[in-house]
Amino acid sequence: MTVLPKSKKQRKKMTNYKRLGDYIQPVDERNTALEDLPLMGLSITKEFIPSIANTIGTDMSTYRIIERNQFAYGPVTSRNGNKITIALFDDYERALISQAYIPFKVKDTNKLNPEYLMMWFRRPEFDRYARFKSHGSAREIFDWEEMCSVELPVPPIEKQREIVAEYNAVQKKIDLNNQLIQKLEETAQAIYKEWFVNFDRNEKVPLGNYIETNPLLNLKKGEIAKYTEMSDLSENRFSVGAPVLKEYSGGSRFQNNDTLLARITPCLENGKTGFVNYLSEKEIGFGSTEFIVIRAKSFASPYWIYCLCKDSDFRNFAISSMIGSSGRQRVHEAYLLEYKYPKIELSKMTEFHRYAKIIFKQIKILNSQNQKLTELQSLLLSKMATMENKKSKSWNI
Repeated sequence: MTVLPKSKKQRKKMTNYKRLGDYIQPVDERNTALEDLPLMGLSITKEFIPSIANTIGTDMSTYRIIERNQFAYGPVTSRNGNKITIALFDDYERALISQAYIPFKVKDTNKLNPEYLMMWFRRPEFDRYARFKSHGSAREIFDWEEMCSVELPVPPIEKQREIVAEYNAVQKKIDLNNQLIQKLEETAQAIYKEWFVNFDRNEKVPLGNYIETNPLLNLKKGEIAKYTEMSDLSENRFSVGAPVLKEYSGGSRFQNNDTLLARITPCLENGKTGFVNYLSEKEIGFGSTEFIVIRAKSFASPYWIYCLCKDSDFRNFAISSMIGSSGRQRVHEAYLLEYKYPKIELSKMTEFHRYAKIIFKQIKILNSQNQKLTELQSLLLSKMATMENKKSKSWNI
């Protein structure tokens, strides 16, 4: 835990560390007027998201109102793994949040910049601190008193704004790259639908003519390999999150150009699919047992496989094959091989592969840039703990 310098001597030198409770205050405005406001929730990624809660018949007058530049957090930390759900609200001027969240605001934004404070909350050290300070038996709570006891460096407001501007500049570049990635994916999917979906389907063959599922790969237990978790897959982008090195103890195994399809609800319904392109030649990676690994065979393009797995018709077919309890159903993978698909001409598949390869290569470049930019953001966050309370020469890296 590194929220504060370890020794008293170090802390004495860091005179800019201040008690957060001196800068923030709770907010408790209720929706007594029954305003028609958006209902928001908090995500584990520290963002506000539209709530999907069923509020029919609910007394909305008890819900809290949150305004722009105010914070909210979930005090229960025992259900969130290593993260605390906390976010700065900037989606609307006003919105509703559940009574389960604790809203608060900065007393004087000329002394503490809300965006600067949110940067502190994004640090993994803060998550570890909040978990350590949580207490309770049935569930662990990071209460308001503990939040107020947090200490953090508070440099002059000009310095805070400079730090925020630099962090936001990196985030803006990440967002721009994500927009480009989305457009490129939409282009690839549009070509796929035009060439393989939106035409008269005459002769059809089993999909097993073109794909194989969970192909056997030799990866021994205890061997170190790159590991991918379900959370590394996106619902709207093919790029897989940065894998970690881990000892193989079981799970799905895959190589470059394989497609990872989520086999469970709601991940499959939400569109989670990944394309493996981060391994070296002949390198084997592994991941969650809830992946179905799909590989092209015969003359099929691996990019065609990915676009197939993102197609709504195929996903609906996969969902219809689910077996198991209602709470955790899984795709019957052998059933996927029976999916009837129009017979494809070699020339059409070859041409599609040529176009898609260019698109997917550009996506890989943009995703690689984003990984480096995200590392830069992490570095900027880590430097916050070592700032001195005086004018610095430059904070640029």
